[in-house]
Amino acid sequence: MPQAAKPGLPRFINEISTMKHLIPILLLLAPLLAGAQESDTAEFIRPPYLHRGDTVGIVSPAGKLPLNTDTAKIRERFASWGLHVKFGAHCADREQPYFAGTDEERAADLQAMIDDPSVKAVIACRGGYGSVRLLPLADLARLREEPKWVVGFSDITMLHLALRKLRIESIHGPMPSGFRFDGEEDPSAESLRQALFGETECIEVEPHPLNQPGTASGRLAGGNLTVIRSADGTSEELTAEEPTVLLIEEVGEFVYRIDRIMQSLARSGKLENLRAVVVGHFSEMLGMEKFGVADACAIISSYTRPLGIPVVFGFPAGHEDPNLAVYLGRRVTVSVDEEGARMEFAPAD
Repeated sequence: MPQAAKPGLPRFINEISTMKHLIPILLLLAPLLAGAQESDTAEFIRPPYLHRGDTVGIVSPAGKLPLNTDTAKIRERFASWGLHVKFGAHCADREQPYFAGTDEERAADLQAMIDDPSVKAVIACRGGYGSVRLLPLADLARLREEPKWVVGFSDITMLHLALRKLRIESIHGPMPSGFRFDGEEDPSAESLRQALFGETECIEVEPHPLNQPGTASGRLAGGNLTVIRSADGTSEELTAEEPTVLLIEEVGEFVYRIDRIMQSLARSGKLENLRAVVVGHFSEMLGMEKFGVADACAIISSYTRPLGIPVVFGFPAGHEDPNLAVYLGRRVTVSVDEEGARMEFAPAD
């Protein structure tokens, strides 16, 4: 306890006497304060890119696979890229009403791929719902010791958010259950191959009437809008203390719910620190006529336009083709003008 000020001493001597007792406390707090600052500004870990001959692990962390999923063709597709495949033990499990196995089984599959030194990327076969249920059961922090790419979108956004907190880059992109096997070109799957092998440098987008012009840089974050919002108040909550470019996409939601989420993001101040917004596919939106809108993107625009930052609409990511792979956690530069938009990925930190 600091000593009481002695009567008759000059004020500055009293203050010095008090401060000398605070110095040990400040010295104890200094490492903690420095650690907190470091966690907010530390560079992201970038997993090694893949090479021919590498192995990827495919798991189902959420819903079970559709009945028509052909795992043999999925294996063949990766083999055409020069990659081997390991499927999780419960990847095709159909015993549960909705999930691909129990929470414990799905978490064990995910952890097995994370811990397996031969696996260089962990790819979700599909989304749905359920990834959040694995967070208390899986040790994602192991990826800081042995980094490897985690791939997926939609419900897999929750894993991406957790990896963002761990400062590990990941890939928001197509999942094998959505690969095309009809003989037609599959630009989505090809974009995943390019991302895994480190070939993705820039994505260009056609002009859109709702675009907001400008150029800005920041770390790419985001994914499915509903999943992002559901993480508020948890350790996976998406914050923007550092320069951030937000990517959002959605499927099968009532547009009034989209408006509700945007209201929440705006009123909480989460939009104010963004450097740019990239709007992907908003697919199969519901209730538009009743809500009086012809396009869900018009709702998004009403909240992003006042921000005065670059905004890209029609970005090819989400629940439609093409669904191009992008690096979350990577520094990107977004440029928007009358000729269209482009997202450039920084080659290295």
